[in-house]
Amino acid sequence: MSKTPPALRRIQHVGLKVHDLDEAVAFYRDVMGLKVSDRYEPGDNPHSPWGICFMRCGEGHHEVSLIAYPKDAGLTPKEGGMRKPEVGLHHVAFEVGSRDELEAWAAHIRSHGIKIAAGPLVHSPTHPEGDGTLGENRAFYFHDPCGNGIEIFCDLARMDADSNRVDETWFRDRLERDGLPRDAANPPPAWRPGVSSMADAKEKFGSPSS
Repeated sequence: MSKTPPALRRIQHVGLKVHDLDEAVAFYRDVMGLKVSDRYEPGDNPHSPWGICFMRCGEGHHEVSLIAYPKDAGLTPKEGGMRKPEVGLHHVAFEVGSRDELEAWAAHIRSHGIKIAAGPLVHSPTHPEGDGTLGENRAFYFHDPCGNGIEIFCDLARMDADSNRVDETWFRDRLERDGLPRDAANPPPAWRPGVSSMADAKEKFGSPSS
């Protein structure tokens, strides 16, 4: 029996297959504000057929890798976006520091003529503004030119390791930041094996829209 490996530290970057490298780079640079760290074209790497643009929003070399195949591959943007039933990437999430920053980003995305697919909203079954889902984060969603889903969010729940429940102090501090009384709601219950985390919310909020 193999030994348990060390705990993973984090998810550090995502690689996105794109239909047009120039168009994808322009979007993530000019709309999303990422910087190019390195780039090579399809055919430049003797070990693989694709080209890659490595892009960053922090100090690391990259958080996003845009991966493009030669033009004659005939790739086109995905259709249907996040709602289409299929295997593969659903969305990539970028964090901002506050609700004000989130709202500024929503205005920025709209100013580029990009349709917001959902939100802004609060993913919570108990927060007074909650939509009945999970995570406690305030978020909105849209698509890049290739049809990949993008989320911008703030206030993802901090978890209590002992109870596997949303940390109560964090939850009440967040209510206060939202201009609500600290006792306006309680953290959602901890997940129980064999029981859907949406069991209570589905009864309260109804079935999700298609």
